[in-house]
Amino acid sequence: MNKQTLQEKPHGTPYFPFESFSQADLTGSYFAPYHWHDELEFLYITKGSLTLRTENSSYALTEGHVYFINPGIVHGIFGHSKVSHHYALLFPMSLLSFTQYDICQDELILPLLSQKLQFPYGETLPKECTEKLCSLIESAALLYDSPSPTTPLSIKILLLQILETLFLHNAFLTVSEETLFKRTSNFDPLKEVFTYIETNYMRKIHLEELSSCAHMNKNYFCKFFKKKIGKSPFTYLNEYRINQAASLLLKSNAPITEIALNTGYENMSYFIRQFKYYKHCTPSDFRHFSKHKEQSF
Repeated sequence: MNKQTLQEKPHGTPYFPFESFSQADLTGSYFAPYHWHDELEFLYITKGSLTLRTENSSYALTEGHVYFINPGIVHGIFGHSKVSHHYALLFPMSLLSFTQYDICQDELILPLLSQKLQFPYGETLPKECTEKLCSLIESAALLYDSPSPTTPLSIKILLLQILETLFLHNAFLTVSEETLFKRTSNFDPLKEVFTYIETNYMRKIHLEELSSCAHMNKNYFCKFFKKKIGKSPFTYLNEYRINQAASLLLKSNAPITEIALNTGYENMSYFIRQFKYYKHCTPSDFRHFSKHKEQSF
């Protein structure tokens, strides 16, 4: 089994572990499968809407709002509206730590590093706070795309201003050690499953393989997966494969039969049925409509 997991792939560089993404979706098929990382993730939805799914929860990410994903939280982000755009900032909380131990480090930064204080979901923040955070996140993203010698300093200042804004509005959540332990242990068995699917979806996968990743028997695993994710393991696998196929249809000119085989479908008729179920059109129509929309966007 491939032990490499998403949480072991830090963003940015060792000298500046920060990365920004500008994600435009012109087809309504945005798909970031379930994953996790040790970094914080800040999201700003500038256009349209997305769906964020975490343990037992599903949230609508709407235009003009910011959202925060705390370290170690297993989550997936999926397209909701026909067109969307968002910025995502990823970095470890330690990036904002001070080497000089002072009141800021002791009372503000350390509780965040230990996760006794956690970032809020985002939707319930006051309008004034939200507007300020949107501006700060967008500024950091734009700076990242136009680097200069002072860009790292400017980005760190903006990130600290985000913390300041949240503290001024008493937005951080207090979390007990017991809650942190339960949150981590409840989802740990599925992390290996998501990694296994990510690295093996292109071939036939048996239920025994997935249940062994979670160290469970098949029956209990299916119930556990459905309870945590809201769908069966093979429904999730099919959804993952179809979204990988959709990505290949957009990014390559490979024949549809080749794409079907490369995403784990040996039966072309079954592949087309599954694709129509998730994307509401055939693979060929999806490729045609998506490229036409991209040209006219």
